[in-house]
Amino acid sequence: MNRKIFPNLVGVLLILAILFLVPGSSVAHGSRPGNASGNSILQNIQVIPGQWYYLNVPGTALRPRAGTTNWMNDTNGRCIYATNTGFDVFNVDIQLPEQAQIRYLRIYFYDTSASESSAWVTSYDGEGGYSDLLYVTSSGNAGYGTNLSAYTPVMVDNAVRSMVLNWRPYGTGTTMQLCGLRIAYRMPDYPVYLPTIIR
Repeated sequence: MNRKIFPNLVGVLLILAILFLVPGSSVAHGSRPGNASGNSILQNIQVIPGQWYYLNVPGTALRPRAGTTNWMNDTNGRCIYATNTGFDVFNVDIQLPEQAQIRYLRIYFYDTSASESSAWVTSYDGEGGYSDLLYVTSSGNAGYGTNLSAYTPVMVDNAVRSMVLNWRPYGTGTTMQLCGLRIAYRMPDYPVYLPTIIR
């Protein structure tokens, strides 16, 4: 190899190595979502197999399915409760990455009543069919607290079903409130989101 070319080649390789290692480098990590490059957010998601991911939904995001149900927020706007009936269902649509593997549902609540409220995930197939998938309850007389569902593996398949989070209070007023729901999920061991150049 020509001795004049060799130092130049080493210099180029050294610059490329630095670009790949420096945090924030566009070569190493891609462009940030929302910049002028036009890349979508999904192209910048780096999936780490085996790592836990979470979808947190505040209680105040849920709304009653029945139009006759009245509800209010607590004074801090963190939790929600029914005011005129204790048996209607509140729910909200959820969006998770394709092929995410749901494992647990956690409920955050304020409950000083003698009853328990319940929360669960329901999937709909678009043809009138549905399945209740994960289930967890609050604990009466506990005040602020949290409970975790049993381990329940569910695969997200956005092409054939939609999912919602549900909460049903078995009482009215501030003694039974929903403060939040959290889904714990993992991603598969194979890459789901890849840069356009690799696709």
